Amino acid sequence: MDDVYQHPVFFECHGLHTEHKRKIEMYFCNRRRSGGGECGSLKTVKQNVYSIAFKHQRDQQRVLGRSIHELADGSLVFTIRDGVDTQPSSTSQEFTESAKSSQSFPASCPPSSGEEYEFQRDAFLLCYLHECPKALNKLQEELKTVFCSAQIYPEEEKVLVRYLAHPDAADEGRNWKSEVDKIFDGYQCHYEVDPHKVKALLQSCSSTQTTDEVKVYSEGGMAVVVGERSQVDARLMDVEDSTVKLPGSRLRKKQTSIHQLGEAKLCLLRKEIKQNLGQDFPGVNVIQGDAGQLVLEGYVEEVLEALAWVSEKEKLVLERTISDISSQLLTFLTKAYGGPGMLGDILGVCDEVVIELRHAELNFFSLSADKLDDTQKTLQSRFKEIKIDVPYCSTVPSELQEMLKSKTNEINQGQCKVQVVFSGSTVYLLGHTKEVEELSEIVTQFILDQSTEQNTFHLQEYYKSTRDLGRLSLSEGNILVASYSLCEELQVLVCQGDITKQEADALVNAANEDLDHCGGVAAALSKAGGPEVQEESKALVKQTGKVAIGDVVVTTGGKLSCRKLLHAVGPVGGNSGGREKLLLEKTVKSALDLAEMMEFNSIAMPCIGSGASGVPVTVCAEAIATAVKEFGSQRGRSLSTIILIDNRGEVVRAMSEACDRLIQGIDIKNKLTRDPVFLMGAAAPDTAQKTTPKVSGDDFHVEIVHGTIETQQVDALVSPMVGHNPLSTRVGNTLSEIVGSELTVRFRQEANELMPGDAVLVGDLSGIPSSVVFFLNLIPWDEDADGTAVQVLRLGINNMLSSCEDRGFRSIALPVLGAGTALRFPTSLVARVLLEETYAFKQSRANKTPLLVRIAIHPNDTESSEVFQSAQEDFTKTVFQPDHGSTTKRIILLGKTGAGKSSLANTIFKEELFSTNHTPNSGTKVCQAETRLVNERNITLIDTPGLFDAGRSEEELKPEILSCITECAPGPHAFLIVLKVEKFTEQEKAVIDKICEYFSEDALKYAVIVFTHGDQLPKKMKIEDFVSQNKNLCELVEKCGGRCHVFDNIYWKNDQQNNYRSNQFQVEELLSTIDKMVMENNGGCYTNMMLQVVEEEIKKEEEQIKQLSGNMQLDEIRKQAKTTVSNRFLIGLTGTATGALLGAFLGLAGMVQLVVKALGSAEVMKLMKGFSPVGRAVTAAAGGEVVVATGAVVGAGALFMAAAGGVAGGFAGHKAAEKAETVKEAAEMAWKSVMEEGKTMGITMG
Repeated sequence: MDDVYQHPVFFECHGLHTEHKRKIEMYFCNRRRSGGGECGSLKTVKQNVYSIAFKHQRDQQRVLGRSIHELADGSLVFTIRDGVDTQPSSTSQEFTESAKSSQSFPASCPPSSGEEYEFQRDAFLLCYLHECPKALNKLQEELKTVFCSAQIYPEEEKVLVRYLAHPDAADEGRNWKSEVDKIFDGYQCHYEVDPHKVKALLQSCSSTQTTDEVKVYSEGGMAVVVGERSQVDARLMDVEDSTVKLPGSRLRKKQTSIHQLGEAKLCLLRKEIKQNLGQDFPGVNVIQGDAGQLVLEGYVEEVLEALAWVSEKEKLVLERTISDISSQLLTFLTKAYGGPGMLGDILGVCDEVVIELRHAELNFFSLSADKLDDTQKTLQSRFKEIKIDVPYCSTVPSELQEMLKSKTNEINQGQCKVQVVFSGSTVYLLGHTKEVEELSEIVTQFILDQSTEQNTFHLQEYYKSTRDLGRLSLSEGNILVASYSLCEELQVLVCQGDITKQEADALVNAANEDLDHCGGVAAALSKAGGPEVQEESKALVKQTGKVAIGDVVVTTGGKLSCRKLLHAVGPVGGNSGGREKLLLEKTVKSALDLAEMMEFNSIAMPCIGSGASGVPVTVCAEAIATAVKEFGSQRGRSLSTIILIDNRGEVVRAMSEACDRLIQGIDIKNKLTRDPVFLMGAAAPDTAQKTTPKVSGDDFHVEIVHGTIETQQVDALVSPMVGHNPLSTRVGNTLSEIVGSELTVRFRQEANELMPGDAVLVGDLSGIPSSVVFFLNLIPWDEDADGTAVQVLRLGINNMLSSCEDRGFRSIALPVLGAGTALRFPTSLVARVLLEETYAFKQSRANKTPLLVRIAIHPNDTESSEVFQSAQEDFTKTVFQPDHGSTTKRIILLGKTGAGKSSLANTIFKEELFSTNHTPNSGTKVCQAETRLVNERNITLIDTPGLFDAGRSEEELKPEILSCITECAPGPHAFLIVLKVEKFTEQEKAVIDKICEYFSEDALKYAVIVFTHGDQLPKKMKIEDFVSQNKNLCELVEKCGGRCHVFDNIYWKNDQQNNYRSNQFQVEELLSTIDKMVMENNGGCYTNMMLQVVEEEIKKEEEQIKQLSGNMQLDEIRKQAKTTVSNRFLIGLTGTATGALLGAFLGLAGMVQLVVKALGSAEVMKLMKGFSPVGRAVTAAAGGEVVVATGAVVGAGALFMAAAGGVAGGFAGHKAAEKAETVKEAAEMAWKSVMEEGKTMGITMG
């Protein structure tokens, strides 16, 4: 055997003991420690010189690569050489026990509390403690007896013990380290090299080792036995006893092996095992153990062969989990037929199928796939579950409960065949099909009887009169867009057309909780059905009260082509705390369940919630498709056709796309291949492109879907990357597998110099449905939630969205950016950043072309799904939560010069608090806020400088407008847009555009139009009549929810409360309008991310002032905090705004150089991190607009068209202005900085 070890190494050592020789052999066998491998025994070459030879030369070379080697316990250090006479660079050392003990504290010096003791231990022992919690816990308990605790580091082969001095310890002079050593000496690592014993130990590891007492590891041909000394010795003795010496010096080991088959598989294989296993392996004793165990006893070789035979037979057993069974029905089956073989006897499967009823699932086992199919069909036909929601009640009526309980007891005499479960207003009927249907008839008849009493119409007579409606067909003019089949029994049709002309057993009305059919689909259906529809609806509400959200009630359909009209009450957008989708799913499910209960065959419904309720179309479509999919997952339904119909092309497209994504996972067998036609209002027909999602005009949607990023049908998708490597992330590699080498080739062609936050746009890649791919350059997370990495992520998201708008893209899909192993961002952080940046982009965008932003979460990534759901809820609460912190309403007055804003404020307060000026220049030079009690309401009015002021530049006005934002944080409850009663010119229209530029069009939802100079109205004319004469004014007032009032600050000063031309009358009317508007907004104020940042800064400043001020009043603290934050913002804004203007000039000649230099500078990243408002609103440029540090949108003129240069200049100016103490000083610093920046780039200002 020694002939195979031909590659020796040599070392010199004095006084080498037998125990050391054995440790050295073990050391060189361990490749992980020494670099070696399989080797022979240690040999003495000459005095104090030893050698050991390896089987493979590569092992020898690895050992020689490290000249100095040390045993794990530190007892020996020696130098390796490649020849006998080669001199080592250093002498080998043996560290004796006495030397080691000299490192310990003497007994006379008691250790202090918290002292540590670090020492080396065998790596296998530490792995054993790490892998066996029971053993580690036992060790820690022993260490506690000497007031110690230990931390193990398997990779470093060391133990760190910490001593905690016990205050009551009597013997403080004891040597605690020796006590620790004694405890660790109770564990042993035995290295076995005998090949026969190694094989026996490794075999015993899998069959007899059932606890953590002993572990056996395989290492370099050895077996390492680790555990407590007594247990290790016992294991070695067992191996020795079970090994017998046979003729020919051949060692054979006896073994007992336990194979876990499971009771079901053992039942199916028992006959064949009994007949054939004993014949093929006569030396193996086969015993059936407990819980489906098969015990094999015999010699190792034969037992292993027998186990292989059993494993092959086990593969023949087929297993099927029945997933379409509810937990309630599973509980019933377990209770009624949980005994061995009972359910199988009921289903008549004999011995060919074994059924296991587990805690949460039902499993079938068989050797035949056909038998599994037959058994599943038999189960579905023999047993049934019906869920019925009882309308008009919060709990199941006691009368119905008693009827069902009585019938159940009658049926279950002698055998449990059916079970009834009550939950709220829902009845669950479970059990044998025939008996369940009997109970279902009782429930249905009860509901029909109740409906007859409550709704005053006769269902039975109605059924007779409408039973001959004939087969369902699409009405003339309605267009079939797509169709889907569920469970081969239920067809889903997506149509464009008029629901009032559609034939179906049931039509669904998108109703409100008062059943007041005054608008949208509700009004259309009520009008087409005749007056009896509204009359019966009013009677129903009068008798039973308002209909709760998610519930459905039934009335006559009148003249409609249906048997019944179902009124489904969905949520109102913005009033449901982000739960709109869940509530819509409940509403649709209720409508389908009610139609099913009434045994209808067809139902048609619109896109509930997408009209006056204000829920985004994509949310509605997703909810409807989800509910339909869930409803269609159960077979045996009476409903055979579900029609999703709407007359708006974009809505029909959204429903079709939602069904494509959600229903196609079940079964699409009849999907129309032709492109559907959508009518876009009065425009000509336009063919919808199925490869790209579309959203309605003037719309920006964000949706979160489950799906793989590479399969998203969008204009652009995003692949993150580290640096310049497109294959550095999972998404990039997945795209590369689909596209092939073309991806990297195209990437190199398009890639130029990249800075963090930049993206490379690659188009026309084969194999993926998207048009282009953005490869986004990100940097790994730096463990700082507001650090450089996060700011780069924010910048990258903003850049891509801006690029989509510039290029005319309508849709973009992003993965969970940066959450993988390459970039290491926490998923929760990514979710927050994505939601914040998309919302901030929506708030600031001037271009209102449609854009869909889709965040795709991998279907298997359940953790990210939960994180995003939580982030959405938190974000909704943060951005849209009602402002309950104060009863004072904050109201901002906006308008052009001379509109009379200040005079209006004085009229409302009945005090001359705001200065007025009757010259062409604005009287309001600075933003002013005052608070007073008006008609028992606390009101804060914030007056702003007039827009288009002839005496001040627009740049001067911007800081004042933004100081208004600081004053009203966290946001105003109302905007008063002040206009004069005069001809509505382009200048007035420009005022509205300018307001939307600063505050976004969402501000109009919180706006009231207030006219001044009311005396100009002709006599007996009201302001509504004046508005109706001008189309532009009508559109403006409609955008503001129809809210408008009129004052005359000079002539209407009488106090007549009922006089229309009295300011006091109008004040009360105005405040009532604001009260109603605030209530409609759920008590909330208008807000956005910028306003929240301002409020956070003010609160931080308030805390600092409180700590330093002593007993300062809260109002004074708030005022001082606002002033400080306002000054801080103005200084920063001055630098940025001035720099942006100058940078626009620079950008005309050299903006690329400036942008690359600015974005590439590390100082820019520090600036983004250091200036707190920038953390929430990264400076960006897109579509001719520049977002400054505070998040407000400024500039839309010609000076800002060179947006990239504006950003670069903005960074330079802002950096220079950081050290300024006044606005003027900041402006001068910014100007100087940008001028110098231009000179360094070789650009001349002219």
